[in-house]
Amino acid sequence: MAARPSNAVHPFGCACRACAPVAPHRHRAGLTIRSASRALILLASLIAIPFLVAQALAGLKGGRV
Repeated sequence: MAARPSNAVHPFGCACRACAPVAPHRHRAGLTIRSASRALILLASLIAIPFLVAQALAGLKGGRV
């Protein structure tokens, strides 16, 4: 297919970028933010486990941490 100048008359059903621009993917940013927040929550919960166990053991012994 030969290239046309941008001011040329286009036929019906033309699929060039001037006639049918492609919308950017907006859900990709939301998906990235959602994945990052889930990873941070998982990391925070993994870091908190030893502290919760230590507090439970201290509570069984009657002491305070």
